[in-house]
Amino acid sequence: METLTTNIKHMLGALVAQGVTDFVVSPGSRSTPVALLLAELAANKQAVKVLVDVDERSAGFLALGIAKNTKKPVVLLATSGTATANYLPAVAEASISHIPLIILTTDRPTELQGIGAPQTINQNQLYGSHAKHFIQLDLQLQHPDNTEYIDYRMQQVVYLASKAPAGVIQVNLPLRKPLMPALQTRWPQILPQRFLTGKKMLTIADVTDLIKVLTQQKVLILVGPDEEQLNRDLLLKLSEKYQIPVIADALSSVRPGINVINGIDVLLEADVIPKDLIPDVTFRFGATPVSARVLPWLKQNDVKVYQIGENFVGKDHSRFAQISVDVDSNQLLAQLLAQPGTPTKTENAYLAGWLALSDNFKKLVTQNTVLTEPTIAQAMKNLPSKAQLFVANSMPIRDIDNYLWPENELKIIGNRGANGIDGTISSAVGIATNGQPTYLLIGDLTLFHDMNGLKLVDLLGINLTIIVINNNGGGIFSFLPQAQAKDYFNELFGTPLNLEIAKIAQLYAGEYKCISTLPSLTAELQKVPKGLKLIEIVSQRDKNVLVHQALVTKIKQELNN
Repeated sequence: METLTTNIKHMLGALVAQGVTDFVVSPGSRSTPVALLLAELAANKQAVKVLVDVDERSAGFLALGIAKNTKKPVVLLATSGTATANYLPAVAEASISHIPLIILTTDRPTELQGIGAPQTINQNQLYGSHAKHFIQLDLQLQHPDNTEYIDYRMQQVVYLASKAPAGVIQVNLPLRKPLMPALQTRWPQILPQRFLTGKKMLTIADVTDLIKVLTQQKVLILVGPDEEQLNRDLLLKLSEKYQIPVIADALSSVRPGINVINGIDVLLEADVIPKDLIPDVTFRFGATPVSARVLPWLKQNDVKVYQIGENFVGKDHSRFAQISVDVDSNQLLAQLLAQPGTPTKTENAYLAGWLALSDNFKKLVTQNTVLTEPTIAQAMKNLPSKAQLFVANSMPIRDIDNYLWPENELKIIGNRGANGIDGTISSAVGIATNGQPTYLLIGDLTLFHDMNGLKLVDLLGINLTIIVINNNGGGIFSFLPQAQAKDYFNELFGTPLNLEIAKIAQLYAGEYKCISTLPSLTAELQKVPKGLKLIEIVSQRDKNVLVHQALVTKIKQELNN
């Protein structure tokens, strides 16, 4: 029962940390552990009020009335089965009236669903479109990540219920017996998240506080994939004014630019970032970065994170962003730059250290003139000005993120929402419909996954050059632990297809080139696409792993001296 008790206390503590004080309980068996711990919380915390109403339909409207009066979210708690369904009339009213309610629906566990267990109905998204959002928590899973997720997610739930248009959130809680919690044990201290918001802009007071952070602390700007047309010029002006390094994701639309750092993932892998370059605060813009290491690094070093942008509140899978700034990112940048009387931060060793590290890293990794997968990524700098480069997932986007320093304005695009490999060619064709010179960097497996998309090039009259890195299978898996299962690896993960790229080009009436040197690739990339062209570069998966490992070793040795 220790795990159940701990996680319920974190759930209730997270609600209270965001200002929830009113709870309405409809008694029942399955909700026993939550109800008992809620009663204990109210007994020890004067601000918390618990009301009991045995009729769920009535209880729903009781909570509605309280929320109408307080203008704050009220929490409802029900046992499993039809008891939860009786909240629906109040849920519908709250949804239409924009009243914030959070409904905790306790449920039977997975093994009792759909097999005739009593007091069991399908409670998944029970209130349908009347609820703004639905989540399910596993309160009996013993793992620190789960407890941390409960802290983070439940605070976001309070904010989401209150955010205009206010409404209803359902939190489903499957519970298996025994249900008695451990009473009179220590309650956890929950670190409250902060939410800064305005209709489009922050208040002057909030902006003033942010200016103090910019001028008085070591700040890092982290820009992930651009989903909101971030104003690159405003962001770089802010960086220059306050002398802030900018870690710019390959899909951020910020590269190249003053104070821009790239290759953060390989710098972290090589462990070459000195302690004095660890920031105090990070301003995070954009979606989840390509780098898998940067968010854990910020968390490990306890760097305060401001997550900025209307699209990104609650979208931090590291569960570490303590402050969500729910405003239009470009409006915020303009506000920060326009604040009267704000001093410009003078040149500092912190920024100079980041830029020196970045310059030395670039010099090291651009010395190689052999055609490898990292140098293929570097070669994309030779694309024509204002070209569009669509980058496939798996290894291509990682190499582009680490090893491409564009010298001209280059639009880099990828499908990094679900990070899948399906539909890549078709997406690139969609990008190319705007008439701009368009290129696609892709692996052979991803190419195979969407070969039908090649026909669109002819049907739609598109100009598209495709650079195919043919390593005969799923190259990224060679970097993962399953590569050690040598007896099964190739069949299950390597999946060689033995594609003949020349024949694919012929099938779809495209031009074909096979490239084996860096100068030849550079020459091909400088040609503006006309119709369909496939450029094949043959690579070997095992050799590619060694190339990447050698680069990391070289960076570690040279930059740690």
